[in-house]
Amino acid sequence: MSSYKQSHQNFVKRRKTIFSLASMGMLAGAGLYSYTLKNERKLSKKTSVPLQTVRIAWPHSHQDALFNVACANNFFVKNSLNVQLSPQIQTSQDALNAFKANKCDAIVMSALDWIPELISGLKGKLLVGTGGSNFRLLVSKHRRIDRLADLNKLKIAVGPGGQKEKLFLSILLRRKGINPDQNISWIETEEKELLPTLLSNRVQAIITSDPLAWQILTAAKKQLYELAGSQTGSWSVRINYVLGVSDHFLNNYPDTISPLAKSIRMASMWQKNNLKKTSDLLTESLKPMSSQDILLMLQHQNQNIAPINNKLWEQIAQYLDEFKLLNLLPMSLNSAKTARQFCYTIKT
Repeated sequence: MSSYKQSHQNFVKRRKTIFSLASMGMLAGAGLYSYTLKNERKLSKKTSVPLQTVRIAWPHSHQDALFNVACANNFFVKNSLNVQLSPQIQTSQDALNAFKANKCDAIVMSALDWIPELISGLKGKLLVGTGGSNFRLLVSKHRRIDRLADLNKLKIAVGPGGQKEKLFLSILLRRKGINPDQNISWIETEEKELLPTLLSNRVQAIITSDPLAWQILTAAKKQLYELAGSQTGSWSVRINYVLGVSDHFLNNYPDTISPLAKSIRMASMWQKNNLKKTSDLLTESLKPMSSQDILLMLQHQNQNIAPINNKLWEQIAQYLDEFKLLNLLPMSLNSAKTARQFCYTIKT
């Protein structure tokens, strides 16, 4: 039997495990939303300080470690906040639509999604990072691909809607002198077909992010390895997801901004120091991954990346420089000045 057939059969046994997250996630999300509201009502009765409501559009919040941590430890309520999740938010585009329609006060999105919108005039400001990147570039051990330069003229698979993953890898490739638009063939592939497509050599690499990337890597660890990712080098301290608020909310509820950022940063620090407890919190939403599987994944991710103020805008400026490197922004753009305009300065 060929190596591919063996790998494929082994993977099929685990396919239901790997790709049942979406359906389970929707149920878990509803449960978490209900839990959050009940918990906030219970705690609000114990405090004399009225809670300020903040409507947040947070895609995949039920699978987000930081959000789960913040709710389980009541960090929002302890900072006099009543956080309400906007319903029916599955993607960044859903969050943007709600934001533009004034159906939420804040959203959590990748900086790679934020920047094009802010450049186009989106009425909002970036407040605090909510986590780093978890991108992983996976290649087969059976091919001689030892460095990024070896990907020149090859095919790379990306999942549906994987624009962030593509942008991340494009930045890495461009810094190695490879034009990602001309010298790479990008193949959009359904998530369940990413591994079979790679093992059959229809593509030579796949770029995706956790938890899917971690599941694929562990499911076929004898056939794959991680060539590059956002867990090492300068990317290990880089933000990916950022919470931003609308100008309307900033103008009308300025006293809420600092407690909101404080809650996020408290959750981020707690998560870093309590990875085992964090993994336990995610077992319901990341079924059928076990708590131990989730813990291993968290241990291979970067923790406590929640910058504000100068550290936040410095990173946004770096992203702007990288957008210019990809010819997505004019070289004449002042990255530092623009980043400062995009970020809100929190009084500490």
